[in-house]
Amino acid sequence: MKFMNKGLTKHLYRIDEVLSSLRWSIINKHIYEAMFWGIEVYESDMLQDGLEMLEHVWLTNIGFGSWFCFRLIQAIYNDGQINCDQWLSVISAFTRTEIRDSTIFHLLIRGAITCPTWHPCFPHSTAYMTISSAVSDCLRRGKLMDAWLLGRALDPSDQWAILTEIATDKGCHDELEMLRAFRSNVYECLASAYVLVGIDSITWASSQQLMDDYIPDEIQTAIRKWSEETNMRKRRALQVRDQVILYACLRSDQSSEKEIMFDLEATLKQSPYWANILNSYMKNDKWISDINKEEFYDTHFPQDIPDEWSAEDRAKSHGPGLGLTEGQTRIQYILQTVQCSKSLELWDSKFSPELDCSMEWGTIYSDLLKSCFANLKPLFPKKSVTKKFEII
Repeated sequence: MKFMNKGLTKHLYRIDEVLSSLRWSIINKHIYEAMFWGIEVYESDMLQDGLEMLEHVWLTNIGFGSWFCFRLIQAIYNDGQINCDQWLSVISAFTRTEIRDSTIFHLLIRGAITCPTWHPCFPHSTAYMTISSAVSDCLRRGKLMDAWLLGRALDPSDQWAILTEIATDKGCHDELEMLRAFRSNVYECLASAYVLVGIDSITWASSQQLMDDYIPDEIQTAIRKWSEETNMRKRRALQVRDQVILYACLRSDQSSEKEIMFDLEATLKQSPYWANILNSYMKNDKWISDINKEEFYDTHFPQDIPDEWSAEDRAKSHGPGLGLTEGQTRIQYILQTVQCSKSLELWDSKFSPELDCSMEWGTIYSDLLKSCFANLKPLFPKKSVTKKFEII
């Protein structure tokens, strides 16, 4: 998920870095920081972006460790609105989730980096007449990874047909339809559905458990202090960590120092929150008058203009780039993700530092479709292979 948005939030943090900070705080279970960034998202009218980030966290780090968390996201969309206290409770539940499941993310990564010439070589008692029948049999037998790799040779509509049949047999058709309607990429939805129909009954029952959304008293006290603070610099209580400036943030490469020192007005115009405020002071992208300009700064930055802040204050939201290429930040992002979660299947969770995967799932899997089909098609019908043991 790449935001790459240098627009500013209410308290002059970059949008992409706030969202990435929220993600990092949740997956690392830092509830204090998660609350801070969650409030910044809410107060900056970025709730839709925040929801998309929670969807991403569920897909990559929580998954079927908590179906309850998935339902929390759905409930927000169904209700159509949420107040700040409710929003923070949802973030608290995500942060406090103990069982973290990265199976969906593992499927997507493994499918992306496995050679199109891969073919199944495990024993099977049923003759596979088609690729579809092989996918169906693998899912029913619990061979989730093999089913996913085979599915790369099928159009998404064909995969959904297989998944729908199995989900109906297992009594989870409604849940499958919820995943199918998920607002993520079609291949993320498919990977989620593969896990759903292949999950065991004990894990599924565990994933229904209610999550603790309690916010500790000391953090509630901090929230009140943040809300009561009127000074912009003091309200910026936390600094963006270097660890979060990965993949989804422009500053992983480019410096942002000048945007708060010399180009503040231009950057404010790119920010949805500030652009809405500026509409009262500007017309046709220019100040209505010098009086309006002074009124804007007096109202929103009284004796506290950002270009007069100390380097330490500015560094909380802006600074030099990390000097990393997109490939380097992507690899760190993937490794960071899998280190904070485990797959439900007993797979090796280590990925090579040289991993080459753009995580642009739509493009990756669309490109793989033809080559995987061309490789697998000649192998079918595939005869059954059974292990035989002779007692001598």
